[in-house]
Amino acid sequence: MANAMSGTSLLKLGNFTYSPQSYKVFCMKKKVLSEIDLYIDTVQVLKLDRKKIKNDILHSFVFKKRLSRNNKDYSYQDFEIPFSKPLQWLNDYLRDHFQVDHGRTLIFKKTWGNVYNQHESSYTRHQIQPMLLNDAPDYTCLYGVDVAKDSCELVIEYDDNRIKNRTWHIPLADNKFIIFPSTQRYFISQNKSKQMNIFLTMTYTYNPLSAPWL
Repeated sequence: MANAMSGTSLLKLGNFTYSPQSYKVFCMKKKVLSEIDLYIDTVQVLKLDRKKIKNDILHSFVFKKRLSRNNKDYSYQDFEIPFSKPLQWLNDYLRDHFQVDHGRTLIFKKTWGNVYNQHESSYTRHQIQPMLLNDAPDYTCLYGVDVAKDSCELVIEYDDNRIKNRTWHIPLADNKFIIFPSTQRYFISQNKSKQMNIFLTMTYTYNPLSAPWL
């Protein structure tokens, strides 16, 4: 409400009336101790040869070059991908933009490809081993190499304090990437198209001191 005599605006909360100056003094301060940070974009400017990345993943898929031979292992659906210039350019693009925008230098750890036919989905998983946290990645990046339109989503599971087992759904598409904490459980939903969907996954640690001005 307003004080007509002085022209000063007053704020009434319950049984107390504050001026703007006194409210600022007594206002509760908020501190965020942790966050679940997601970074979503498409690769822009860079003309990336996704066909080369796709063919490399399909070659490993056809010849069954799996990261794990154990069919009960999460990595059984993950396929090797050799080093290539398009792969290097993509890593450079992500590292440079992440550093400029968010002040952290991504340090590449591991990569693989996944192929999902019609009605197939991925396992629910995260990218850390609880007993080997010192060697665990900080971030996971999922990149759409060849994805049918409106065919699937990335589903990230998370807890919001006492509200447990929530999910965040992100539509997947060609040339789109999502970077998220490697501690989060996630899965790629069922492929609703008749096309084969192909994805590239990369994991990273980061150097928090790489941009000390932030």
